[in-house]
Amino acid sequence: MSKSNLAIAATTLSLAAATLALAQDYDDSYPYALSHHALRLQIEGGHTITEGSQDRNLDNGQNLGLGFTWQPLARLPLAFRADGMYEKFEIRPPLLVQAASYFGTSVDEGSAKMWGGDIDAELDFPVSYWARLYLLGGVGWYDQQNSYRQFTFGASQTSMLVGRNSTGMRFEKNAGVGAEFAIGDRASFFVDARFMRFGPSGAKSDFVPIRFGVRY
Repeated sequence: MSKSNLAIAATTLSLAAATLALAQDYDDSYPYALSHHALRLQIEGGHTITEGSQDRNLDNGQNLGLGFTWQPLARLPLAFRADGMYEKFEIRPPLLVQAASYFGTSVDEGSAKMWGGDIDAELDFPVSYWARLYLLGGVGWYDQQNSYRQFTFGASQTSMLVGRNSTGMRFEKNAGVGAEFAIGDRASFFVDARFMRFGPSGAKSDFVPIRFGVRY
């Protein structure tokens, strides 16, 4: 099983177990409930696992995001999410070697930045009045920019930009699982893991953002 599939499987099992255990332990005393609000803001961030071709080229990275969730009807457990996300990674040696050949000079280090957005459907599964699990899936578009640098030596060691390249906006498909807990009269805490794939399946340009966030 691939690293990404293991991450999603482990996250799914731990979310389900933790949510059910917490719901059973605290249902009689927990002070807050998940109430319906048609439009909510979410702030999120966490760790991104690289997979496929990206696992060879990039270290795991960090992510930061902002979005909205729209649930038009309280009686239906279906919502729609729009999330913008920024991610950053350090480039691994195989891609640095390719860049050195392309630019015709030594390349000692590099970083990759990725930004874009997703539009997803979210299906909720309440397990308590204050906790729920959810599935989500949808599509998005992301640009990835790689920057390459070489070391320069003088009074102190510094790095100089050699060059940059960009993928342009790429189409992406994603699916994931999460859990959400009430932490106030309106606010809630959530954690989710999402599998993202860019391009044809044979290319395997994949990422797994694991995100923690707050909704208002």
